[in-house]
Amino acid sequence: MSQNTITPSEQAQFDQFLQQLIELGRSANTLRAYRLDWQQFAVWFTKTNGEPFQLPHLTTLDVQDYLTQGKKAGLKPSTLNRRLGLMKQYVRWGEENGLLSTEQRKRILKIGIIKKQSLAPQSLNSQDVRKLLKAVEFGENLRDRAIIYTLLYTGLRVGELVALTREDLRLSERKGIIVVRAAVAKGGKERQVPVSKIAREALSAYIATVEPSDRLFVGRQGALSEAGVAAIVGKYASSANLNDVSPHVLRHTFAYTYLAQNSNDLVALADILGHSSLTTTQIYTKRRLDDLQAGVEQIHFF
Repeated sequence: MSQNTITPSEQAQFDQFLQQLIELGRSANTLRAYRLDWQQFAVWFTKTNGEPFQLPHLTTLDVQDYLTQGKKAGLKPSTLNRRLGLMKQYVRWGEENGLLSTEQRKRILKIGIIKKQSLAPQSLNSQDVRKLLKAVEFGENLRDRAIIYTLLYTGLRVGELVALTREDLRLSERKGIIVVRAAVAKGGKERQVPVSKIAREALSAYIATVEPSDRLFVGRQGALSEAGVAAIVGKYASSANLNDVSPHVLRHTFAYTYLAQNSNDLVALADILGHSSLTTTQIYTKRRLDDLQAGVEQIHFF
């Protein structure tokens, strides 16, 4: 970085700030991102204001203009909010160390985060689900089949799936339940998840072929990890020529389909997914990006 972009005293101050973050347990990745964000902001500040960046000279106008420039450049809201978060932490530190006034700090902290477009999470349409399940059938692996059918037809989180034992399954010809234990459930609340016939059949076929184990889903080296399950899902998605399919996408697909086929019963879906608040579940009532794309394709001016 050019010596004209930042003063030596500012460099020393920022290093002290980062040292405090290290002591607070911030990850190395976060610190690297912060340092790069700070350096990029300093370059922008110098180019815009004609002077090296110094924390005492920072104003709300600088922060707001920088965020606006980032929006115009197409930066993601998450990137802009990380940069804004860094600045807010830095001005707090600066006030504590007598580098800027309380009023400066208050004004900058009032700057709001960049909101994302509110859409339903990514999910598969019925044709994509069919492609995925056909790829699973061609694979002829009962364990993988049970994993994908369970994720797709129950909406379990991948962490909940890998923690399952045989004792957590209560399957019969007419009904089925998966017990998600409090120790692994998000929010620490045990729940019972209903299992449809097609998922019961996939699970029963798998269980009949394997020896009892501490965990339900195992591989050559023991219990499958979340990463292992993600790799399995990715393998069959690739075979089906589907992109960006993860266990969480299958959970979203279950949720979106459940609402569409059950009169938008949010209360029931929240119970199945283990949401503590209906506000979380309501994301599935919003339009997906694919729905918006289909809508604009229908526009014709001539």
